[in-house]
Amino acid sequence: MANSIFTTLRGLMDSSSIDDVASRLGESRQSVSRGIESSTATLMNGLAHRAGDSTWISQIHNLFSQAPSDLNVSNLAAAAATPGTATGATASLLDSGKRLLSGVFGGNQSMITEAVGRASGLRSGSASILMSLAAPLLMTSVGRWIRETKATPGQLGKLFADESGGVRNLVPAGVTEVFEGRAVTHDTSRPLAMGVVRETKRSSPWMWLVPLLVLVPLLFWLINRARTPEVHVGTAARTVNLGEFYGRTLPDGVSLNIPRNGVESRLLDYIQDPTKQVDRNTWFDFDRLTFDTDSATLRPESQEQLRNVAAILKAYPNVHMKIGGYTDNTGDSAHNLTLSQQRAESVVAQLTNLGIASDRLEAQGYGETHPVADNSTEEGRAQNRRISMRLTQK
Repeated sequence: MANSIFTTLRGLMDSSSIDDVASRLGESRQSVSRGIESSTATLMNGLAHRAGDSTWISQIHNLFSQAPSDLNVSNLAAAAATPGTATGATASLLDSGKRLLSGVFGGNQSMITEAVGRASGLRSGSASILMSLAAPLLMTSVGRWIRETKATPGQLGKLFADESGGVRNLVPAGVTEVFEGRAVTHDTSRPLAMGVVRETKRSSPWMWLVPLLVLVPLLFWLINRARTPEVHVGTAARTVNLGEFYGRTLPDGVSLNIPRNGVESRLLDYIQDPTKQVDRNTWFDFDRLTFDTDSATLRPESQEQLRNVAAILKAYPNVHMKIGGYTDNTGDSAHNLTLSQQRAESVVAQLTNLGIASDRLEAQGYGETHPVADNSTEEGRAQNRRISMRLTQK
């Protein structure tokens, strides 16, 4: 089920689409990517919290079922960034996305949008536009899944409930408490129907834009959900919350904007701590690195973290690093070993292209050996599919 949605979502947004949205909004690509992740996670959690309402989930099922199978992301983004310009099917889809966000967030929609903006480093207007872009993308992807699998409203509710747990750490601070405290005022006065919905005087311009922000983030979430942020030492692993992004200046004057609990921050702490000696057991897992399925081709969204790691290596020229590739135990072990080696080499190649001398890096694939979680569960297999770093000199 998740694989079906994941495959669909990956085809909706690519690197050029993200760049286009960032250019239209006048925001950094990094902030737009974070905003997409945060807004999608927030919407999914909102949907999950209402999934037990059979009447409401039936309306959502109907709304999603009627969403188009395909859409032009560029046209949708342009229409979201310039309110009032959309016509025809695009206008109808944007309006339906607005209804979705209003139905999920109700009277707390403005507060939640502002929280997404703060967490992502976006202006509130940009966060609203991203949310209004994501909603129809989500409807399109999930709607396709509903039609292909003939899923019932109950199965759709289970999907939201199952998927929301993996993205809870991407929801802005305070928003989850709103859901869990039942403080969200839901708009149940009107059915959630497809079609053009006219604006009323009570709707603010930002509220109109909010619907679009939901699916683009879901793309990144689903891509990354199989790579829950973690750090492992030897064969032990623990899940961590990436935390808020913050600025960190390197010795050469370069400033990074990185997650407080992300791998870049932990790697820097390790390098800068004189009491930490290089050993063969301390590994750091990339937490925002993704590949095409069964391939060593890195996804575009991996570039941000690779650039950050390259910047760290440039700031500390004495540091040498080993990149390790790992898989779960699904399929042929020889194939898994080859794939893990190719993926590790792909990361090394990218770091070399970013200006790191090749003699400072080495790659090794370990296949399905050294698992950090139980391969008998999907969650465990997801944790075992990873790329890790180990310092060999500092």
